[in-house]
Amino acid sequence: KQGMQWPALMQALALRPGGPPSFRLTGIGPPQPDNTDALHQVGWKLAQLADTIHVEFEYRGLVANSLADLEPYMFESPSSTNSGSDEPEVVAVNSVFELHRLLARPGALEKVLATVRTMKPRIVAIVEQEANHNAGSFMERFTEALHFYSTMFDSLEGGNSAEGQQDQVMSELYLGRQICNVVACEGAERTERHETLSQWRGRMEGTGFEPVHLGSNAFKQASMLLALFSGGEGYRVEEKEGCLTLGWHTRPLIATSAWRVAGCGGSFSAAAAAAVSASDAR
Repeated sequence: KQGMQWPALMQALALRPGGPPSFRLTGIGPPQPDNTDALHQVGWKLAQLADTIHVEFEYRGLVANSLADLEPYMFESPSSTNSGSDEPEVVAVNSVFELHRLLARPGALEKVLATVRTMKPRIVAIVEQEANHNAGSFMERFTEALHFYSTMFDSLEGGNSAEGQQDQVMSELYLGRQICNVVACEGAERTERHETLSQWRGRMEGTGFEPVHLGSNAFKQASMLLALFSGGEGYRVEEKEGCLTLGWHTRPLIATSAWRVAGCGGSFSAAAAAAVSASDAR
């Protein structure tokens, strides 16, 4: 939502042998309570960076209360159909902590994934919490939330330095709202319906996607980023069935996976998708 993951990808494109390709980004975000245009601010900052590193850049912001409110035609761009370039457009989709919110509305996830399929993406990168907060039983949700968020708070306390106290306070407020939603809300109001990697695997494969192995290079890159930015020794990056998890000691907290439309091969770098997702999860 803040666009923090894109500068790393744009810098990688700028260094590509033969020159950088043009880069068109569509950002999606909710309307802001104070009516500020947060998406425009993100696009403006990225456009400044693109100009500095000489990457041809185009940005569009789509405002929606839910991803399920979007239709396939909204992602069409005249520049992609009228471009004089001989190089075909390659589409990548990046979702960070968003898909679980769709589980509160019957059929919403299936609609969004159907829209994604119509875009024919070469790669779909997904980052989600590694927890099961979508159980029907309140006690199951409460117990899982207790263990998950206890570990999350431990990681914040153990990984933050004195200079990061303000960030820790903001993180605790953010997580507090999640906890309240998980344990105190029901029905459509309970939007924090996190599921585990194995559950997402079943959902993705059941809607026409197949996994893309992130590979050892993605693991090494994520480990390097962790060493640079974690601020503590308790964080762990692990590889799990071709996906990456970020955890605190022995408990996985966040999972990154990559997917493509079933039956459609491609050479898009899964490592690049992992780097984008890992940087945003951080």
